Amino acid sequence: MPNAASQIAELYRTAGDPVMSQVTPFDFDKLKGRPNLHQTPLGARREWSLEKLLALTQAEGLELWRGLNAVDMREMDGHYVGYGPDALNEEFQLGYAKYMYDEKSPRGFWLGKAFRPLTDTTGEGYNRWRYSGGKIARNLRMATRMGVSLIDGKPCYVLDYSVFNPKMTLVDELRKLDEAIYFGIATRDAGDGKRDHPDFFVLIGPTDEWVGAETPA
Repeated sequence: MPNAASQIAELYRTAGDPVMSQVTPFDFDKLKGRPNLHQTPLGARREWSLEKLLALTQAEGLELWRGLNAVDMREMDGHYVGYGPDALNEEFQLGYAKYMYDEKSPRGFWLGKAFRPLTDTTGEGYNRWRYSGGKIARNLRMATRMGVSLIDGKPCYVLDYSVFNPKMTLVDELRKLDEAIYFGIATRDAGDGKRDHPDFFVLIGPTDEWVGAETPA
């Protein structure tokens, strides 16, 4: 009978074997229709959870965003994890994943955004990305300010990327759903004074402290 040491050595040997270490295929169809909305509660009211947020469609997120209040400038301070849900649109999900969540791509895997206030009405921020090998990039900077929405004219927390990237027309607008849960809408210049179709996203945090961007833009 092999002793404990030889058993451990065998485990390490087989773990390094590509054939032996293959993961058993999983039938993901088993997960379809499983109710899981309460696993990860968020916010002071604990009314929302991560699962509920990810179950939203883009249209539902936009409609909820319209009814929210602007977040205070001083509140946004630190790193925030980001999501772009659209629960009923598999084509959108696959496209969003390819564009925003691929650490082998030039863009990288989007981790979220970071902010810090500079005054009561202005601040700055950047985006965070993960690449293969664990490298984290902090770039795509924006200036932040308290302003009015380009979509509905109501107060919001504005992320203006053109301040650091003059060729960019991207503007994000944040409002607060609950403590540590923020809804955002992203639009770009569509010409003739119009904005393109708004993209809904969610920020949760802060998860950790502000570090600072690595690049001027």
